[in-house]
Formats: sequence, structure tokens, C-alpha cells
Amino acid sequence: MAAIRTTWHEFRAFWRDLTGENAYDRYVERHWRNHPDHEPMSEREFWRARDDFNETHQSTGCC
Repeated sequence: MAAIRTTWHEFRAFWRDLTGENAYDRYVERHWRNHPDHEPMSEREFWRARDDFNETHQSTGCC
């Protein structure tokens, strides 16, 4: 049973990384490492800022 649970957790971590679902978690870790003196954005603020950035900085997918 432990092997199944471990496999599931590994798959879930891989899937979250692949889909970008863990972006907020990575942001918070990086924020605390680089800016320990103030709070990071809330998860809602983070996703809004990320969407705003993506809407204003269009990528052609090239270079």
C-alpha cells in the first residue's frame, strides 16, 4: 500500500509541474528566499498578476 501511495504522490507532483499548477507554490518558496522581510502575494493576486502579464506580453512561441 505504501508503494502505491508513493507512486501516486510522485505522479501528482509530476502532473502539477507539467500543467503549471504548482507555479504559486514555487513563487512562494522563491519569494521567502529572496524577500523574507515582506509577505508574498496571495494566491488569488498571484494568478491575476500572471494572467495580466500573459495578456500584455504575447508570445509567438518562436525564439
